[in-house]
Amino acid sequence: MRFWINPVNFSNPNPMLNLPGTRALVAMLAALLLGSVGARAGLGAVHDKGAFFSEAAKSEANRHIIEIDRRFKKDLLIETFKEVPAEVKQGVDLTDKTAANRMFEQWTVKQARQHGVNGIYVLLSREPAHLQVVVGNETQRRAFTQLDRDNLASTMLGKLRQKQYDEALLAAVNFVSTTMASHAEVRAHPVPAPAVNGARSESGTSWGWVIPVLFGVGVIWLVVAVFRAMSGGGGGAGGGASPVSSGGGFMSSLLGGMFGAAAGMWLYDQFSGSHGSAWGSNQDSQGGNEGGFSGRDSDFSGSGGDFSDSSGGGDSGGGDSGGDSGGGDF
Repeated sequence: MRFWINPVNFSNPNPMLNLPGTRALVAMLAALLLGSVGARAGLGAVHDKGAFFSEAAKSEANRHIIEIDRRFKKDLLIETFKEVPAEVKQGVDLTDKTAANRMFEQWTVKQARQHGVNGIYVLLSREPAHLQVVVGNETQRRAFTQLDRDNLASTMLGKLRQKQYDEALLAAVNFVSTTMASHAEVRAHPVPAPAVNGARSESGTSWGWVIPVLFGVGVIWLVVAVFRAMSGGGGGAGGGASPVSSGGGFMSSLLGGMFGAAAGMWLYDQFSGSHGSAWGSNQDSQGGNEGGFSGRDSDFSGSGGDFSDSSGGGDSGGGDSGGDSGGGDF
């Protein structure tokens, strides 16, 4: 008699991983998972190719940006450059303020589209020193309006002109976070509609004890009617009476019970002032209970300005780029 012992791979504690194709499948799933996570994590972040910010400031800003994405489902991408790429500034007279502003608008919108931003994109250039902020069209509807966009640009420009680069970065992410939170709070807790009249609310409070009683009577009436109908109670003594014509027949008892229950519910609805709330609520009709802000951006508009020593206090805040560059080809 011979005994066979299956060899065991002691180097791998899980024998399932030794099955043909299992390791390849696990490796493929891991690659897909890490790839998707890496792509998402790289979208909303600080890409400081212009070397504006300290490592500590970038680390703190990135934590805020991750939280913005988690809470509001919106991107905040801040990208800096040492200079304008040659292909972007080709044929543009940078001494012409209008032409330079248009170039920055078009460049920023192009960058936001290429990165697939669904939210806010901020561009900073060292030479020439310029800030441009663009916000997506769907994001502007509820999460971050055009006024919010202009205030963000103004806040950053004030600190950038004083060379407070880290402060400008942290103020930006804090402003975006608090602003979206305030808009989300309004959506989650809309202002209640005023009462139709004072008499309705007063009657609801003074007759409050009657409402449960009437509702209970209607339910009891319905239950008794069903039991009487099933047991044949109330039928005629002659034995030949029709159940429809008999006063205590099946149909009359059932219909009477249903009428009583319906009347009780109607009285409850009228006195409580709910008017149909038992049939469904509109609490979520405005998206107040949804997590984050829905809608995918397909276009962008922006504002910004220069922040060099000679730029002064003027900027291009408030000007939309959606009309010229937002829908054009690049």
